[in-house]
Amino acid sequence: PRYQRHLLAQLPLDPLLLGATLSGTFLCAASANTLNQVIEIPRDARMARTAKRPLPSGRISPAHALAFATTTGGAGVGTLLALTNPTTAALGAATIGLYAGVYTPLKPVTHYNTWVGAVVGAVPPLMGWTAAGGELLSPEAALLSGALFLWQIPHFLALAWMYRADYAAGGYEMLPRRDPTGERTAAVCLEYSCYLTALPFAVWASGLTGCMFAVESLAFNGVMLAAAARFVLAPPNARVQQAQYARRLFFASLGYLPLFFGCLLLHQQSNRHAATEDEEVAAPEAARARLREAGRQYCLHEQLEAPSLCPKGAADEVAAVAHEVAAGAAAGLAGSRQTQPPS
Repeated sequence: PRYQRHLLAQLPLDPLLLGATLSGTFLCAASANTLNQVIEIPRDARMARTAKRPLPSGRISPAHALAFATTTGGAGVGTLLALTNPTTAALGAATIGLYAGVYTPLKPVTHYNTWVGAVVGAVPPLMGWTAAGGELLSPEAALLSGALFLWQIPHFLALAWMYRADYAAGGYEMLPRRDPTGERTAAVCLEYSCYLTALPFAVWASGLTGCMFAVESLAFNGVMLAAAARFVLAPPNARVQQAQYARRLFFASLGYLPLFFGCLLLHQQSNRHAATEDEEVAAPEAARARLREAGRQYCLHEQLEAPSLCPKGAADEVAAVAHEVAAGAAAGLAGSRQTQPPS
């Protein structure tokens, strides 16, 4: 059977396309990660966290690892090129090149490698989007990649703080290595947690989701903000407490993405890509409708008798008023231009 839309994208759900996208992305990631570990054998051998990996421990030779990286990289890009489209295949090849050719060499040079790595980490969601027929330059693409980019900064900086001595032993230039008090690292984690908190509201304002995505995001974003704020408020040089709060932030970030994207898919309302054929009702769409209906039975805002107290109703009223004000201002501006005498 063919289905109306696959979640955010416009193409019908195709199991072959889905499988090719997942396997091709996985193979590209395997290739990039293997090349990274080949390059970093000497440094990984000096770190307690990575010394037991297959390459630094000698269980696999560099030649075998390079052969594996070449095979998986070629197979991944080839799969994406043959079964998805050239744009997705190019993104897969770019992931390998950027990760192994740019991000990895920068790790012992500058702490900005974390931001470069976050750019690379934001590419795989774009691959899924373009494989499903989405445009590379679109609001949905910006949302998917932006969420992953912003999330990676507090996630990896919290990890880097927890293992800062290990990273220093390996010769890696991470931000915590040049931040003995932890104040700068914690501040950056809080800054990007604030950006993450603002993102759902920007998504709602763009029309990609309903307002309840922004409302519900306050719960999981609140957890991230609280963890990041606690990291900031830890006394400088209180290493035990800072490590504890960094660990809490790290674990909070692990649960963040499933909640973010789960709520996004439940509340997305982009209908810009309408089906052009008489297709069956989408299974993902039907499942999402059932989840929404079940959620209404337990959601407090659905039980409120006064519409003004409901966050969705209040948001709809604010949006309607803003629309009326904007329309009135536009009409007034047009009228004033018409009444002005010619110069």
